[in-house]
Amino acid sequence: MTLLSLLVDNHFGVLTKVTGLFSRRGFNIAGLSVGETENPALSRITIQTETDDTRQMCLQLQKLEDVRRAFPLPEDGTVARELLLVKVPLGTNPSQYDERFQTSLQGFEVQTLYQNEEIRILSFAGGPAQTAAFLAVLEGFPVIELCRTGITAMSAARL
Repeated sequence: MTLLSLLVDNHFGVLTKVTGLFSRRGFNIAGLSVGETENPALSRITIQTETDDTRQMCLQLQKLEDVRRAFPLPEDGTVARELLLVKVPLGTNPSQYDERFQTSLQGFEVQTLYQNEEIRILSFAGGPAQTAAFLAVLEGFPVIELCRTGITAMSAARL
């Protein structure tokens, strides 16, 4: 999996142009996040994709009028996170279920954002390996609904 970071002009239509380039080249976007940067005129797009030629993709992206910079993020020296919201049922015996569930989630930084008599909504943020491990733990439990933000990342190098 490759992570690309793009610095783009912050106005409508830019995301469509970027994703259109991936579509025309036949590359799938596995994860995508977009947000304003410290400069309100610019947005950062983080794209998780499988591409054999990262260099060529970055060159193509930089040809787009609204793209200021496009570069791959190295595996080492990159901080990456993804947010997951998970809705789980409390079960017929909430205390037994809760104990087993809490034990399974030890080692993960999980927050309960909402709970009533029937469901609990959890929040988890982590890197790619942590997210995969968290999702593997959840396979042992019923999940009503799961939402993922897409990965966002930043190079630790000073550019």
